[in-house]
Amino acid sequence: MTVGARRLRAQLLSGPPVDSVLGAVERVVGVQAQSWPAARLAVRARTRDLTAADVDRALARGELARTWLMRGTLHLVAAADLGWLTELFGPLNGAAGERRREELGVDAATAAQALAELPGILSGAGPMDRGELVARLARRGVRIDASGQAPAHLIAYAASTGLVCRGPDLSGRPTVILTADIHAASRASSDRGSGRASPSDCDSRFAGSDRGSGRPSPSDCDSRFTGSDRGSGRPLSPDCGRRFTGDAALAELARRYLLGYGPADASDFAAWSGLPMASAHRALALCPDTASLSAAVPPPRLLGQFDSILLGYRDRSFVLPAVHARRVNTGGGMIAPTLLIDGQVAGLWRRAGRRVVLRPFPGARLPGGARAALEAEVADMSRFLGERLTPAWEDV
Repeated sequence: MTVGARRLRAQLLSGPPVDSVLGAVERVVGVQAQSWPAARLAVRARTRDLTAADVDRALARGELARTWLMRGTLHLVAAADLGWLTELFGPLNGAAGERRREELGVDAATAAQALAELPGILSGAGPMDRGELVARLARRGVRIDASGQAPAHLIAYAASTGLVCRGPDLSGRPTVILTADIHAASRASSDRGSGRASPSDCDSRFAGSDRGSGRPSPSDCDSRFTGSDRGSGRPLSPDCGRRFTGDAALAELARRYLLGYGPADASDFAAWSGLPMASAHRALALCPDTASLSAAVPPPRLLGQFDSILLGYRDRSFVLPAVHARRVNTGGGMIAPTLLIDGQVAGLWRRAGRRVVLRPFPGARLPGGARAALEAEVADMSRFLGERLTPAWEDV
């Protein structure tokens, strides 16, 4: 069994899919989400019988949160993971952006003043777009340049402290919400369910640093990973959020990474997480490797922009032939939507109105049944998005 086959299975791109949005997001720790359409398609590729509206509802219900984490990039994560992931990555991301914030006129004093005002501005207001947020800050005496990148960098800094998260996109415009509002939505969703976790349940399911040395045992790892793979997929109560600090947080991140991306080494883990190499080595040393997964070659798939299979490793050659790498990684951090055939990226796809244009790489020979399978993927994308899409081939 090849490394690539095992990674594709770990990523839920082969073998049985999961049946909830939460399960798909948890499996890869977080779905890259600077593009909301691409984040929804990443969920589609790893689940069955769900729709784009299910992803939107999971975010609105507080099951999921969208914020800047690994590599300083927007990710969609389980709300139950938001606290410890923000504590782990927030200080790194905040420090990394300090010089740029100062260049944009958001010095430490201005940032502190803005953060003090944000709760009063956002509380009870629902998702608020950047323009309105900047205007309300100005009315409270906090003035930043609304014409450039200063608002985006200020919001990312506020997110690094755990105060705010990115909200849903409204008519294509990014919005901001209080992290506390995510917890409130999650609490309300849990209260509507069939039962709410008790404190004793929290203790038993999320052991780790609260009850020992901070180094998780394999049994602890199994008991803490509770998403839709082993339950209803309902969110955990905010009172029962996963709590890891220090080495326990590093170990948990490594365990989850190996589960969703393995086999992988410290250089892969550092490339995916953005952690320094020393921290990556320490994290992997703290957490034993997960058991190997049996895997078969996945069926042909359509993968959206920024899919985790292309972002989780230092070297993508196990799935993307080097000769085609520049066709997929088009520069500026952009990763194109791809065709996955026999476990290899074998072409690109794009939307053209209602058409989904499928474009194999030059010289690619598609195995028997691949075209029909990819056209079936277009049909499933139609179902997922609730749009009437048709496949079109652009052979080269």
